[in-house]
Amino acid sequence: MKIAVDGMGGDHNIPHINIEGANLALQEDKNLEVVLVGPEKLLLENIDKTIHLKDVRKRIKVVNADEIVYMDEQPSKVLRSKQNSSIGVGIHLLKNDIVDAFVSAGNSGAVVAFSLTQIGTVKNVDRPAIAAVLPTISTRCVILDVGANVDCKPQHLVEFALMGKIYCEKLLNLNNPKVALLSIGTEEGKGNTQSLLAYQLLLEQKSLNFIGNIEGKDIPFGVADVVVVDGFVGNIVLKFGEGIAEVLLKLIKQSLKKHPFAWFALPFVWNAIRDLRKKVDFTEYGGAPLLGLEKVCIISHGRSNAKAIKNAILTAKQMVEKRVNYIISESMKRIYE
Repeated sequence: MKIAVDGMGGDHNIPHINIEGANLALQEDKNLEVVLVGPEKLLLENIDKTIHLKDVRKRIKVVNADEIVYMDEQPSKVLRSKQNSSIGVGIHLLKNDIVDAFVSAGNSGAVVAFSLTQIGTVKNVDRPAIAAVLPTISTRCVILDVGANVDCKPQHLVEFALMGKIYCEKLLNLNNPKVALLSIGTEEGKGNTQSLLAYQLLLEQKSLNFIGNIEGKDIPFGVADVVVVDGFVGNIVLKFGEGIAEVLLKLIKQSLKKHPFAWFALPFVWNAIRDLRKKVDFTEYGGAPLLGLEKVCIISHGRSNAKAIKNAILTAKQMVEKRVNYIISESMKRIYE
């Protein structure tokens, strides 16, 4: 299986993190090939510095893309002027079946724009959704959309719910996942016009285990397995959750420094702290799939390290193997046709 990786993706547009992530993925999975997309000379120089195992080196290729998309660029402008960017060329490889999936830690808006114009969504899905996996006190939950669609119609939220259910079942192995609508109260009549209409539409979907509205505080307690929201609010929830996780770990460290005798207990609680850090670390989840596309596309965090890129590549491979996009397409056919 071939996975294309945006070699210049990330907040700082430097290739070594993406190359090291590819290196880790290739070492872990011997049946995998990676195609790095970006300025050929720069990528090859960094590959020579980073990858020394012959078996791994044989399974990594480079496709040239001279242009770089920066994080602050407008997606519409990028779409018009940077077709030869690492994102544009990577999506082109995916469109033409040269690769099986595409992974990028670059400008997410540009990834969505290129994906929609070059690949498109499956039948009966109007909008793709970025589906992020968040840790909860008991397990994990999928929240979507977290950034692909700032404005949504009620029907779009229903599509997100159906796609989130399939993703939960196929990749997280959760049977009949609980689906909830994020709102300002748990009562049926709470919310804006969009959420009130979406609530009624979700009730009509007999294939969903819809449990009604939940509030933001319910997400970390695992009240629902799939949380549906528009991309504007979803992105805020995601970034807020990341910030809280980082602050929590820093507070623990600060508290230990304030109480010198607490350091004597550190050997006994270290495993618990390590487990907590692992649970709230976004690098463990790698990247978020752009659900609803005809093909597999994974959007990683701009701050991704090599471990996150590795996990994003492996998630992409899983999605291809489990035919998640095909199942979404077939499920939508049965519901709407």
